[in-house]
Amino acid sequence: MEAEGQSKAGDWTLEKESAPQGISSVAPRSQFVDSFYTLDGATKAELSCNGWFKTYNFGSKEAVRKRWSAAAKAGADYIASDQYEELGAFLKALHSEAN
Repeated sequence: MEAEGQSKAGDWTLEKESAPQGISSVAPRSQFVDSFYTLDGATKAELSCNGWFKTYNFGSKEAVRKRWSAAAKAGADYIASDQYEELGAFLKALHSEAN
């Protein structure tokens, strides 16, 4: 979604919001699975106690939730996160809101 990776991603913008939709629209025609790899938003303390890597981290829950939302709304086949329990709850809530 962001060319230089999580640690250099910067602020979420309207341009970035449309990126997952573009990826997801091409994947089925190309017979690819569109996956978003390691979308994490953990504090330094969470990184340390869980053994997660800082290089795959957007730095906050607020930042990663924007990316989870964009990937989910684009219909991503797979969203990877070390925070799988929180991601699962987030996606369930997002699905409930949509219905």
